[in-house]
Amino acid sequence: MAIELTKELLAQIDGYLRNTLSTTEKEAFEKRLHDEPEFQEEVRLQQQLFDILGKKEWYTIQKSENKERIAELKSKIRSKEYQGLSANIRNAEAAYLNENTKVKPLQKYYKYMAIAAVLILFFGIYITQMNTSYSSYYETYVDWSELPSFVEKGSEKDIFILGETAFKQKKYEEALTIFQKITPTDEFYTHSLVYLGASYDLLDENEKAIATFQKLANAADPYIRSKGNWYTAMLYLKMENKEKAMEALQKNAKITERFKSDETTMLLNTLK
Repeated sequence: MAIELTKELLAQIDGYLRNTLSTTEKEAFEKRLHDEPEFQEEVRLQQQLFDILGKKEWYTIQKSENKERIAELKSKIRSKEYQGLSANIRNAEAAYLNENTKVKPLQKYYKYMAIAAVLILFFGIYITQMNTSYSSYYETYVDWSELPSFVEKGSEKDIFILGETAFKQKKYEEALTIFQKITPTDEFYTHSLVYLGASYDLLDENEKAIATFQKLANAADPYIRSKGNWYTAMLYLKMENKEKAMEALQKNAKITERFKSDETTMLLNTLK
């Protein structure tokens, strides 16, 4: 049975690793270590994480709500790759401390430092990725202020222009009401769907935004379909749904002349 890491238990592990527990607390903690193999394994993993990350980063990681990523990090700690590097560091360190000549200890020292650097780099890259929420990609790639404007191309009384004006004035509920009146036969229909989806997004009605962008994704024109796939992927990233985002990006990648071509390729490689 997996150990549940409550705030209280994390505080105890923190105190144990930093040697700040009282004598009574330490004895009770070590008794549990002796009696519960699974607890012992959990503390051993936390010790290794603590050593790699340092106290501040270790506690930040443990407070994360993304349990799947924490489990993945622990899996990496258990991996042969990590254990092999860790063993090499210990062996190199022992050789360095036991060597008495003037030349070889220096060589051993540099070998030890090189292996340690690899280990730090290995986990440093992973921790950086772990701390990057999927919604940060949404924040990077979505800027609704860049949507094309048609104000100068139409009359102030045109329904699309009224909707765009409301959108630019951040009156998103009003914009929704207006854009919903535009029919599929209107020349601005596909543009209205983008503005409609953006309005839902900015009102945090994510599912409605996705449903709107899916209408674009089902269009006959490949480039318009591509826009629907792209914005659908962005909304799923905002919602921290990597799998659904990947599905939409993979659909987009199959379209030769696609919207956000380079960004689609980059994200697919990053999110693997």
